[in-house]
Formats: sequence, C-alpha cells, structure tokens
Amino acid sequence: GDGGGEPAVPAGDYLQTLVEKNPWALYRGTEDIRGHRVAVLDAIRSVPELLAEASPQLRADPEVVCTAAAQDGEVLRYASAEVQDNVDVVLVAIRSSPRALRFASPRLRGLRAVVLEAVRRNALTLQFASEELRGDHELVDEAVKLNPHALMHASTDLRADKRVICPAIRSNRCVHQHAADTLKGDTEVLVAAGLRAAPPDLS
Repeated sequence: GDGGGEPAVPAGDYLQTLVEKNPWALYRGTEDIRGHRVAVLDAIRSVPELLAEASPQLRADPEVVCTAAAQDGEVLRYASAEVQDNVDVVLVAIRSSPRALRFASPRLRGLRAVVLEAVRRNALTLQFASEELRGDHELVDEAVKLNPHALMHASTDLRADKRVICPAIRSNRCVHQHAADTLKGDTEVLVAAGLRAAPPDLS
C-alpha cells in the first residue's frame, strides 16, 4: 500500500530535528509541532517564551511549564489555570523571577509561604499578594525592612500603623508619602522623617 501509518514516527523525529535546529519553528507552527512534547521541551529550553506557542495540553503539563519557568518565571502567564495553582511550579517560577507571583492563582497569592518566597527576593512583589496578606503585620514588616517602598503595597490599616510606618521612614524618609493621610501630620511620624525636631524630653 502507500504505507499511510508508517510516517508517524519519522514525522515526530523530523519535528524534533526542526526545533533543535531552530526553536522558533514552534512560533506560529502547525498543531503537530505545538503538541509535540519533546519538540516543545527542546524549544523552550532555548527560548522559554515559546511556551506561549505550545498546545493547551502542554501548557497544562507541569513538567513542561517548569522547564520554561526555571529559566524565566514570567512564562507562568502562559500556563493553564490548573498549573498556575500548582505550588511546586509556582515556586520554581518565583525562584527564577519573583514577579511571577502575579501570574499565580488567587489561592497561591494568599498562601503565606509562596508570597514570602517572592517577597524575600523582591519586596515590591508584596503588591501581588492577597488583600489579607497585604494586611499581615509580620509579612509587611519583612517586606518593608528589605525595601521601605514596599510600604505603598501594604493595606490601608498597616499604612496607618505607627509601628510599621516609623521604622520604615527612619530607614528611608521618602516613604513618608506612603503613610496613611491620617498619619502624615503626626508628630512622631514627622520626627521619624526628619521633618520636625523631636519634642523636648520633659520627664
């Protein structure tokens, strides 16, 4: 006959060879190539962003996403919702690029251990944490110690809390602007910012 069933394996080999020679063959490629696991893995090892071109099934494959995310965490944006909710994959992405936290599922953005992993690498990723964690005194305190400007992403309540505001302002007076309006004219806050002399000690 015409051997219609035979070329399946050679076709796979051909696609793999094509991608090995030029990872960009995946870009706007056929369904065959976008769904070819080995070819896609080869392509994303060279160009992680090509995960965007993989088939939906491969973008839902934790191992495939991990391979790309280990090099560029921000490719987590192309992963399926299920993989964005996979704690192991998200941690790999964050270790590569802390800002990948923004592409994690809402559940994981509310998970303290995950957010802490991002914040310890880049304090400003506090902005991607859940509302509840942006109001977590201990977590915000840690973020602000690493970068006082993280204060702008803290909850309204914490930006009105002198125990958080004053140490942050002492380390960087510019963050006075991030204090809650109710505290901006507060004597203790103004003293911490060096904008007013400390009142005399009358004790």
